[in-house]
Amino acid sequence: MVYCERKTPRRLLEDIEPLASAALGKTARRPFNRFKAEISPWWLVPGIKLPFYKYGKIYSKFCDSAPDKILCGFYLEKGLAPEVATVYNSRKGRSLIMTNAWQWRKKFLTGCIDGSFQEALSKAAASGLPVELHISGGYVDDPALFDPYAEVQKIDHFVWDLQPDGTELKYRCAKRDAMVLKILNKLKTTADLGAVMTEINDDHFMWLNVFAGTAFQVFSEDSSAAGSTWDATAIWRDFLSIFAPWIK
Repeated sequence: MVYCERKTPRRLLEDIEPLASAALGKTARRPFNRFKAEISPWWLVPGIKLPFYKYGKIYSKFCDSAPDKILCGFYLEKGLAPEVATVYNSRKGRSLIMTNAWQWRKKFLTGCIDGSFQEALSKAAASGLPVELHISGGYVDDPALFDPYAEVQKIDHFVWDLQPDGTELKYRCAKRDAMVLKILNKLKTTADLGAVMTEINDDHFMWLNVFAGTAFQVFSEDSSAAGSTWDATAIWRDFLSIFAPWIK
């Protein structure tokens, strides 16, 4: 069992923020829901401009299936291609269109093709923490075209456990509500990421979320003595900093 000292994503990222800022430059904590800050997912973003889709960042949230566990790791979005900009012509719609400033286009896709992101995953697995990979996505409308009677847009969400060898991806589960990410069925090892991400990149209308992280058990007085407890310094130094080349 792996524990962390903090009991909420908010408090965990408060501790990690000064460490990340010292290494990356100024970072900012952003909640998904500021009105429920203690239970909300949080991002640690290497910039202050909103929206912050373009950045690679640190993400933390309570596990959906286990509220006594906290996920923490690297998070990145793929936006919509410039070729479809005329379809998303509102102010909010334009914010979904990728430019060359998006980390997906700057370094991440290249990192999947040249193997540098796979090397980072292998190093993360060597940290001793259990690494999980989440990929979710689907097709999105222009946010300005909100229709209260329209069907809620569906997404697919796949989860794999990275094996200790740092390359094999063991399929855990998937939520296939949209049935648009069938390409992810081809993902068996980290070596497959280059071809899979390239194919997804060619789908101009596809929005994608990528998360590579670990789950910590929240430490309490009832926690078993067996296992290790990681503080923010260890989490940053031995795990999150591995993804620093893409946290920009």
